[in-house]
Amino acid sequence: MNLSLVLLSAFLLPVYAVGAPGLTVQTQQGPVVGTLVVPTVRQFLGIPYATADRWKPPHLPAVRKGVFQATKFGDSCIQELSPPNVEFLKLAGGLGINVTSSEDCMSVNIWAPSVERKQKTSVMIWIYGGGFVFGTSNIPVYDGQNFVRDNDDVTIVTFNYRTNIFGQPNAPQLGKDNLNFGLLDIDAAVQWVHANIANFGGDPDRIILFGQSAGAAATDAYTFAHPNDTIVKGKYRQARILAITLSDLTIQGVIQESGSISGSGVLVIASTSANQSAWNTVAASVGCGQAPTPSQFACMQKTEANTLENAVVSTGATFNLVIDNTTIFADTNARAANGQFLHVPLLGGTAANEDDIFIVAQELVTAGIVIPSVTEMLSDVETLLGFTCPAGVTALHRINANVPTWRYQHQAVFPDISTRPDLRAYHASEIPLVFGTYNVSDIPATQEEVALSRYIQSAWVAFARNPAQGLLDFGWPMYNPNTTSLAQLGNAANQTGVVFTQGNLVDFACGNQAALIEIQNQLLGILGA
Repeated sequence: MNLSLVLLSAFLLPVYAVGAPGLTVQTQQGPVVGTLVVPTVRQFLGIPYATADRWKPPHLPAVRKGVFQATKFGDSCIQELSPPNVEFLKLAGGLGINVTSSEDCMSVNIWAPSVERKQKTSVMIWIYGGGFVFGTSNIPVYDGQNFVRDNDDVTIVTFNYRTNIFGQPNAPQLGKDNLNFGLLDIDAAVQWVHANIANFGGDPDRIILFGQSAGAAATDAYTFAHPNDTIVKGKYRQARILAITLSDLTIQGVIQESGSISGSGVLVIASTSANQSAWNTVAASVGCGQAPTPSQFACMQKTEANTLENAVVSTGATFNLVIDNTTIFADTNARAANGQFLHVPLLGGTAANEDDIFIVAQELVTAGIVIPSVTEMLSDVETLLGFTCPAGVTALHRINANVPTWRYQHQAVFPDISTRPDLRAYHASEIPLVFGTYNVSDIPATQEEVALSRYIQSAWVAFARNPAQGLLDFGWPMYNPNTTSLAQLGNAANQTGVVFTQGNLVDFACGNQAALIEIQNQLLGILGA
């Protein structure tokens, strides 16, 4: 876009907003005013959905006396921007590095059609990734404007939630209240959306969650924490295959992009009350003492947020999710095998070369040995271990519980997204195609990329409109690992659409995890890692 067009758009935006209907919306906390970003899309940014003291569960914000101007993003939650994380974000387009952050960060952003409709839209709530240590909704590729502009039967919602030491501190002094506060934030956001979205034109009976990486794992965790979700009353019937009833549910389906809880490494590295060394390490670093005493906790509560985050980065302390048996369960894999989760349709999948970006980011930080053929093989093995195989396990658990399930693999490589030859279809590379935000790069999108983006959006929206039936009507068979039902997106044989293959072919090596780990160790040894 040249400078004259940028200036023109700046002058046009207020013109859209003047006299436009539906820009003032009533919420439970008071009215909010948004903007008309294009003639067919209303935008509401930074609306508080909850508030919380440090290391406390979220609660609803107070009712406001005035009108809230929902015209800019709220502060991001404080991120753990360690060198590897920063390199990852740079490789992915500089996502969320230079944003204003604070602990007052729990806000939602809404993109809704401006055209008055007879029927309310389906609602898609996006949960960002970042390994539960970084992430923000204030990122250009998460902008819902293009998605809603090109798909008028959908409302897009994004929001912020707490991560790292602020989201899962695993502090000894918290005792039974040692919770995953970030996952509780997600619950609070879902509840706020359910309570308020109708006034924005969204249908509270047609809400789905979709997320990527940690965000996908969070959608999975939601289904285990809420196996008998009882707020929204909705009913869908899937014809021809089986009949299911989704009654009394807050959400009607989940889309998991490159992440899950069951069958994944998230549980392996989850913290317990027996492993609270990260907390004590940071406490000692900021002068609060190594011993887990009440005075240590009081000191940590008073310490400046940025001081805490700098200490997390400098000490290398890792704050993983906590097994609190409220949001994350020690027996999650058993629950998954027994079908003890919310039985809503699943669309899940991965990128073909997830680990490329992690390996390249680490190489940039450590300046270690680089042998392209070895690093590519290492990426393939770690992609299987960390993403592909867990996605297959998650899909099987759903199938065994008679839950309508679809599975995909993203294979597309485009020059504006994969900007290095050692970045193939890497972790997060599908996000610009899902949101239609490939135009945030300086490199122009190809015609094939635009076409594939439209196809992917159509598939995601078909699922959102009717999670149990929409993808069948779209032409996607329900997933079965033994049939040609795994959708490969951007395959060389069809760069603008889908090619179906057997899941067993993609998961060919997943049955021998020990062998994969042995190969991984050998490759790491060659690289001196």
